[in-house]
Amino acid sequence: MNKKDILKVVVQALEEELRVQLKGQAMAAEGATHTEAKAESKWDTCGLEQSYLARGLAKQFEALSAGVMELRSFQPLDFSGKGIGVGALVEAETDGFKDLFFLLECGGGTEVEVDGREITVITPESPVGSALLGKSAGGSYSFRKGQEGSILSVE
Repeated sequence: MNKKDILKVVVQALEEELRVQLKGQAMAAEGATHTEAKAESKWDTCGLEQSYLARGLAKQFEALSAGVMELRSFQPLDFSGKGIGVGALVEAETDGFKDLFFLLECGGGTEVEVDGREITVITPESPVGSALLGKSAGGSYSFRKGQEGSILSVE
């Protein structure tokens, strides 16, 4: 599989997520400043809660936006015969199920389909990502209590 094609699809999926986040942040900001959000008593915190939500969503948007900017210029290396690192495409088997992982710095949990295969983006901070780092094809990895897998291929 061509990792540049996969990366392009991942970036498109994350850009769509940014659009969704922007709409959510705008709705929360509108809710915080709406006339009906004005506190009627000291226990009425609806407007305050909306403002906290808007701020949190704005921070998420900023972080994802920065990550997408980095991914747009990212050039994944070939990890064939090497230890797994950021940019590796890894086929692994866990409990009889085969998964295809793309290890990237952001976008963890994003699932895309390319050439009829489902690919899950994982990050080095995720349990599976940290378990795979440095390993190579033919090896095994473990994460969580008692979960083990085999690394079938690395690109």
